[in-house]
Amino acid sequence: MRTLENKIKRSVKGVLTTEAFKNWFQEQKAHDGDLVILNNSFIYRKPVIKTSKNEQYLCLTVKGGQPSTDELSIVKPGDIDSDFKLFSSKSKNLPDRIPLQEAVQQEVQRIGSLVFVLIGELQDADCEVPLNHSFLKSVKYDPAAQQTHVQDIAGGSKAVVVNQLTDPGAAWKAVEKVVQGQVGHALDSLEVAFADAFEKLREEARKRLILPKPGAKKRKTSATLLSRFRASAEQQRKLYSKALSEYSKGGNGADSYLRDAMRVAYNFADDAIKVLELLVSVADLKAVLLWCTIKEHFEVAEAFRNLPWTKSRKKPSLERYREIISGVRNRAFHNLLALDRTVEANLEGIQVSAKRLTLFPPYARRKSHVHFEYEDREMVQVLSELTRAPEATVPLEFWKKNKVVMERFEQLLEATENALWILNKVKGST
Repeated sequence: MRTLENKIKRSVKGVLTTEAFKNWFQEQKAHDGDLVILNNSFIYRKPVIKTSKNEQYLCLTVKGGQPSTDELSIVKPGDIDSDFKLFSSKSKNLPDRIPLQEAVQQEVQRIGSLVFVLIGELQDADCEVPLNHSFLKSVKYDPAAQQTHVQDIAGGSKAVVVNQLTDPGAAWKAVEKVVQGQVGHALDSLEVAFADAFEKLREEARKRLILPKPGAKKRKTSATLLSRFRASAEQQRKLYSKALSEYSKGGNGADSYLRDAMRVAYNFADDAIKVLELLVSVADLKAVLLWCTIKEHFEVAEAFRNLPWTKSRKKPSLERYREIISGVRNRAFHNLLALDRTVEANLEGIQVSAKRLTLFPPYARRKSHVHFEYEDREMVQVLSELTRAPEATVPLEFWKKNKVVMERFEQLLEATENALWILNKVKGST
């Protein structure tokens, strides 16, 4: 329990050392005894976050002219919109304070088990599907198998055992070497049946998620759900950084590196926001997890704020972030004809031969009926189908600072996992 409380204090101290907090506190003219309350959500939530903010907020007391973590407490002051709020010690509406130790004990008691799904260990599971062929009866996925092979099964039949689910071509080549001398002219039909079965195997395959036992420590080799998220985020960040670095060198191929960075940014914006939604929602529901990671939550929000796409100091919008990244990607990838503006052709003096004008068509056919028939009407219709994708442009500074967003997101994942392992250890001792 003491480890958990120290984790919370370190996280709060991390917030206090940020330039954003220092600048805010310097403007407050605080006095000893005043209360400083940290918000419990820093990112603009609508319309992405569906859960409600937790009613509990971390609270510090000003001592010696500075907020102190020695007597951290939890308060319920009602909804707070700003990142930080100062309550004068002379105020008649000071919120009641609950000592941190007492609040943590209460939270641990009601933490539940489901939240530990996030640090559940992922394990490959065996899977088998039927294969519609007289020679082979099934295809099995065995992650422990050394290689793809054919094995005998009960009843004198045979089955294919594969050890991967990503390359059906490679799996078939391994099978073909074994069976081609035994099936003769049926090899083609077997290949078709195998391809169908392999696709079904991919659909049916599962990973087991094994929740940690209360009190258990993380094993160095365990692949948890959050660690998988973090490994993927780290890989994408490195690809992004490399692409930006190569782009900054200039040269003939520089634009291709920027497109690589845009592609990674698009994937990150789409997937990371889903995971961030999860983390914020879990923090809403499990306050103690937020208290342990409040520094990282705040720094993610600051990284979004520091992007040069807004002049406002209001909470950053995840939805707007995704829209911008998507718009820039449209510009780079979806406009095959490379036209960034609407095109107008001056047709003054061009004669268009009118053929027929029809009025009062049947009501049911009003949308499909051609009212005005003229020469080359079909040509106009074909040309009018050419459109531009929605697009956006951002300065290079946006892409540079977006790397910080990726880094902060990665750190939040790591901090959340570490906090959950501490909580799991505490839960085992209660």
